[in-house]
Amino acid sequence: MAKHVSDINLPTNASIAASAATPEISTAKPTAAHVEAINHLFTELELAYHNQFHKAFPDHQALSMAKQLWLRLLVDFKPEHIATAGRQAICDNTFLPTPHSIREYCDAAITAGIPDAKTAYIEACLSSEPRQNVQWSHPIVYFAGKTTDWFFISSQPEAQVFPVFERNYLLLLERVKRGETLSLPVAKALTKKKQAPLEPEVQKEKLKNLREQLDL
Repeated sequence: MAKHVSDINLPTNASIAASAATPEISTAKPTAAHVEAINHLFTELELAYHNQFHKAFPDHQALSMAKQLWLRLLVDFKPEHIATAGRQAICDNTFLPTPHSIREYCDAAITAGIPDAKTAYIEACLSSEPRQNVQWSHPIVYFAGKTTDWFFISSQPEAQVFPVFERNYLLLLERVKRGETLSLPVAKALTKKKQAPLEPEVQKEKLKNLREQLDL
């Protein structure tokens, strides 16, 4: 019988790196927050899938190795996304979820509110200058359009533009998934240009010309 999940500590980063049982898929290093997120995730999984959980992890060693593996597979996500993904997986599934399914839920949590590439392309095509002032559905649309080049988008056919836009969009999406925040540039406030007053002679000449035009 396995111990309670909360009573089992994950190994240190050094011991994780030394283990060759499963190769790491990410160069990101686990933080204390990641360790806490994995511990909490396993606690919730134990509570939600008690019989399945103890069948999958029948002893302390199996549970410890599983937690090491899950930590490696999920370390490239933020701890808060891991927590959100775990709860959503529990709500959606009657069977114990796998690390792969948790990763999919993490992706869904990160990309919530982000349009797909085609929708983003249409939004970019319908935009106009100054684009810093546009109410974008997500900053990724602006940066995908800027990287693709706004003139290229507006002057070339979709068959030529969309593949380029989609590639830039997907590259930006991967950066967002890795935790990067895309912030729109601050639009510059429009300022009125102050004109110097006309010289008296120039004012008289303009007034004279205006009177002649109006037959005054």
